Amino acid sequence: MITRVLAVFERDLRRMLRNPMTLFGAILMPLVYLIILGNSLQGPIERLPLGVVAFDQGPEAREFIGALQALERGPKTVRLVRETDAEGALASLRRGRLAGFVVVPPHFSSDLARGRNAAIGLYVDNVDAVASAALVAAVTATLPAVKSPLARFERHLGPAEVRPQEIYPRVDYDTSLVPAVVVMAIFIGSMLAGGFNLVMDRFLGVHESYLSTPLTRLDIALGVLGSGTVVTMASSALVLSAGLLLTGGRVHGGPLGWVALVLVLFLTTFGLLAMMMAALGRANHPRVGQMLGGFLNVILFFPSGALYPIESFPAWLRVVAVVDPETHSIAALKAILFRSGDLQAAATSVAYLIVFGLAMAALAVTTLKRTL
Repeated sequence: MITRVLAVFERDLRRMLRNPMTLFGAILMPLVYLIILGNSLQGPIERLPLGVVAFDQGPEAREFIGALQALERGPKTVRLVRETDAEGALASLRRGRLAGFVVVPPHFSSDLARGRNAAIGLYVDNVDAVASAALVAAVTATLPAVKSPLARFERHLGPAEVRPQEIYPRVDYDTSLVPAVVVMAIFIGSMLAGGFNLVMDRFLGVHESYLSTPLTRLDIALGVLGSGTVVTMASSALVLSAGLLLTGGRVHGGPLGWVALVLVLFLTTFGLLAMMMAALGRANHPRVGQMLGGFLNVILFFPSGALYPIESFPAWLRVVAVVDPETHSIAALKAILFRSGDLQAAATSVAYLIVFGLAMAALAVTTLKRTL
């Protein structure tokens, strides 16, 4: 009996050693999980772009701006951006170039000098609740540096005030997760309906039947892409509908908003499907697809800003977020669902998804294996 057990043991051990990629994945993936998850959740938020509109150049206004500059140089919570007027700053805020902006009113210094109430206006993009809360706390913390000249004589005169204003309807935590859940559904559908089906067909011998037909690599790739896109879009649309129904969310922007939403879902599905097909175009075993799917899920989903602001990431992970297609998909979905259907705010992300999808489709056709 021991001899028979040892024979099976040796045979199975040799089979695993002949597939070093599986063993490599078992070692690499936990390390990648540790690095990505450790740097993408609950990190300190830094370099939030904060616009500064100063209509007053008095001493107290200069003290306030100096306190903001100290915040920029010290803990680096904000990155100051000079703005000439409030309208331009608001437009930049809506386009996603700013996380918020402060307005120093014209009589700020003179009001403080006379012992009157003086307030700084702070406008924040409240769609990202974590980042906006950090911005409000950081700006508020600078105000004790701005003292009224009369405060030493009249103790009841405290520092200036900050009046935060949210520019979008409040988004609760559950509703904010809807774009993340939709993108996760698209990724899972892309993995199952695209690349994994391709690998299974090759593993089971179905792919060999293509060799006796006039089908080209382009025909096969477009056929798989087309069917996978239809199935994945249908499943992700059901997930989106359920998410909006459960959280009370809705699509803004009227008919054009719905068109933009369908376009984002299509571009995300097409791009991720093509990416999976390009990655698995020459794989022959389902284990490769399973390993690669789990690996890509971590390195694409968590750096996308779906759960925590990108501003909390270290510099190298922010670079990953910039090229991550899921980052742009979630940004576009948030603009349509939460930012009052602001389609211009989604334009850059949509453009990136178009370029990414076309590049991945070309790569998928090129790498597809049409041989045994």
